[in-house]
Amino acid sequence: MMGTIPQQLVEDYAEFGMPMRTKGLAVYKEVSTCSGATQRSPHGKNTGGTKSSARFQWAEALRSLLVPLLCLLTVIVVAPQLAAADAKTSYLVRLLESSSQFRVRAQAALSLGSICDSPEAEKALIGALSDSHPAVRAAAANSLGRIGTEKAVTPLRAVASDSEAPVRTAVQGALAALAKNEQRPAPSTRAAALYYVALGSTGSTVPEADKAHLSEARTFLRRKLAEVEGVEVAPENESPQQAKRTMERRKLTGYYLEGSVNNVQQRPGGGTRVAVSLVLSTYPDRNMRAILRGAATAAGSGSATFQQALEGAFAGAIRQLPQALGR
Repeated sequence: MMGTIPQQLVEDYAEFGMPMRTKGLAVYKEVSTCSGATQRSPHGKNTGGTKSSARFQWAEALRSLLVPLLCLLTVIVVAPQLAAADAKTSYLVRLLESSSQFRVRAQAALSLGSICDSPEAEKALIGALSDSHPAVRAAAANSLGRIGTEKAVTPLRAVASDSEAPVRTAVQGALAALAKNEQRPAPSTRAAALYYVALGSTGSTVPEADKAHLSEARTFLRRKLAEVEGVEVAPENESPQQAKRTMERRKLTGYYLEGSVNNVQQRPGGGTRVAVSLVLSTYPDRNMRAILRGAATAAGSGSATFQQALEGAFAGAIRQLPQALGR
């Protein structure tokens, strides 16, 4: 089932809050008859004619009622059996754009509101905002509020002053829904955290690594650490007691990571090679678990080259962290 058909869609626009001025077959302005046959007025009263022509008129009215009903049944029964979702979408779009029955167009618009991430559906619904029938316009606005993107905002604003109050209400609701979606943060694709890692200081046993280099290296390490799957980086300046409470509450395993620059070499031809290590310990008790080593060479010389090689070395070391955490 692609959607629930609103009750009494022919007699009443209750789905859109739009009461009809007439009921039943009065929705048809005129019923086709043979030459000299009775016509039915908009209020459903005979204007004259024989009993035979009256029966013919009722038959024509019944046929006119059944045609859109059969179309709706086609939407409900046939479309879900289509092999691909895009084929179903195309079918509904075709009904929305080409059906001569406003009931079918309105139901197609409602059904398209259940098809997410479809540019084709959104484009058709935007086009239906200018449909000749208010029920279709209201249905299109309602569906855009459910599946629309930022592309639908401008077209919706353009019809915010529609001549029909129910359409204006549907448009306002759609705009409010889209605004709320924009404010909602995108769902994270990262796995839930398993490890709580505190980053300690970054030291050096070589004179080439001054405080500025070490500070930049620690910032780089913190950023790369946050990219490791399953790792949550502990806040700066958090006490061991606070960290312990957090880990107990969230059932995380704690680790502590310290970096060190161990060796710097100037290569023949001007290259700079830097070797580093990362000491991984349990946290908060600080029992050493592993030493992760990394080295990198950058072409050239000078401060910028040294920093490039330093960050490359730490990146190589931190790539070993997932394996060390899983031991």
